[in-house]
Amino acid sequence: MASEPASLASGASTPTQEQMPPIAALHGAHIAHQAKRQALHWFTLRRSSSSLEQMGVGEKKRGLVLVSQKHTPVFPVWRIVLVTVGGSINSSFLIAGGITIMFGGPGGALISYILSIIVLYTVMTSLMEVGSRMPTDVPYYMYGTRVLGQTVGVALAWSYWLVWIALLVYEMVAGGFIIQFWLPDVNRAIWCLLLFLSCITIVIVDSRLYSPIESTLTIFTIAALVAGIIIGSLAAAGKLGDHKYGFETWQDDDGPILNGVIGVIGAAIFANFSVQGTEAGAIMALKSPSRYSRRMTPIVICGVLAVLLLPSIFVTGLILSYSDPWFDKDTFDSADGSSLTYVFEAAKIMPAAHVINTILLISAILDCCVSLYIATTVIQDLADRKLAPSILQSPKDRDHALSPYSMGLCCMVGLGIWALTYIRETGGFVLLGGVIGISGVIMWSSISIMHFIVRWSKRFRHSADENEYRSWLFPVGPLACLVYELGVLVGLFYILAWVGFDINIFLFETLGLFIFIALVIIAAVAQHFGYCRC
Repeated sequence: MASEPASLASGASTPTQEQMPPIAALHGAHIAHQAKRQALHWFTLRRSSSSLEQMGVGEKKRGLVLVSQKHTPVFPVWRIVLVTVGGSINSSFLIAGGITIMFGGPGGALISYILSIIVLYTVMTSLMEVGSRMPTDVPYYMYGTRVLGQTVGVALAWSYWLVWIALLVYEMVAGGFIIQFWLPDVNRAIWCLLLFLSCITIVIVDSRLYSPIESTLTIFTIAALVAGIIIGSLAAAGKLGDHKYGFETWQDDDGPILNGVIGVIGAAIFANFSVQGTEAGAIMALKSPSRYSRRMTPIVICGVLAVLLLPSIFVTGLILSYSDPWFDKDTFDSADGSSLTYVFEAAKIMPAAHVINTILLISAILDCCVSLYIATTVIQDLADRKLAPSILQSPKDRDHALSPYSMGLCCMVGLGIWALTYIRETGGFVLLGGVIGISGVIMWSSISIMHFIVRWSKRFRHSADENEYRSWLFPVGPLACLVYELGVLVGLFYILAWVGFDINIFLFETLGLFIFIALVIIAAVAQHFGYCRC
């Protein structure tokens, strides 16, 4: 990267339609981590499987140890915050959080993250109330079968599995991108395949190592982000680096909010999916015996996210202009590390940039392992519930937690998607964006809809259960979430038309929705013929 940020050398100007990268490709690159936060939760629980088996639970279906309230250990609030917030500020935010600046400007990016964190809080409170009225042995991705009907619920569960497969592919490619920061001339496919093989080996050998490693990595990542905020502030004030930025980016011709409301919506598309998945902490909080802890956990998680993410995106917006050539790429593989790396380079602290990319690489490797493990566990659980072929069921041998058939299926599907991303790079990222992005919208929307149903339906009205949780935001909270998600979808289609409508981009962006509709149809047919019962 040049010694002086190119935005200063070339001048700031509003990006034209030709200059703007395909929105679907960027969409896929930056929202792929919307499920990663759940991975941290699952692997933390994985360490408790042995002790639970000694108590007589999870003997055959060890996968259930990871996904249901019944087998979830009680964690203090700080531990829940660590494993959920830590995921939000790893690759999902650090690799490309600054992309929101390109669409909404520094002010629009800041507003989009504020809105996303507020909506996240409403989703967490909704999920906690829904979860408190579900049987404790039901994983939360199966809540839909109890509330929305078996057809839609099964489709949601299979969609959830596909998200993990897509995330597995994203982590493979992300690892290759990060290594290219140091070795740009080496074929990225080599690194992707080596990372994938390493992931399989690690998962087979012992997955219990992830909890301490991921927790340690999270602490280092938080420290790096805090350091980035401090260093970025000093660089913007001219105390570090060779230029005083001040509020130059806020005083561009288009103002701090680029393209007005449309710019904020475009930025919200990425900010929204950067924090998606953090709602998994709500399920962990439900196990707390203290009502105060259950109430405070969503507030603390969203508060910590606000304290870390909002200053970071503000400081990045002071240094990184929306017209900077850092954004000028057809695909995401030209990204030199992360927006935080850009800040360190602007401050002339190159060793810190290498440290950040090292953290991101380790995170990508761990996340790849997490994705493969969880995808395998989910498909086993579906098979145990007679919702997938019986050959994929959990192994009867207590010494083996994962079925080789289930892992083999996940690997084959993942490699098939990866081959598409390698052969047709832009199309592959659009595919990931379509599947993961729309699945995230469907998941949050379904949680809000289920909240209305469990509150108003007599079927879910319990007696005085000490663990029952009632959201104080109802009905404003879930309604606001639905409106927000609808606005993001409408904004996405509007922006697609604004930058130049293309049928291929449109189809890939909506592929996740089409897949979900197909899953609903398949589930309905299977239920009609008696093949789908849970």
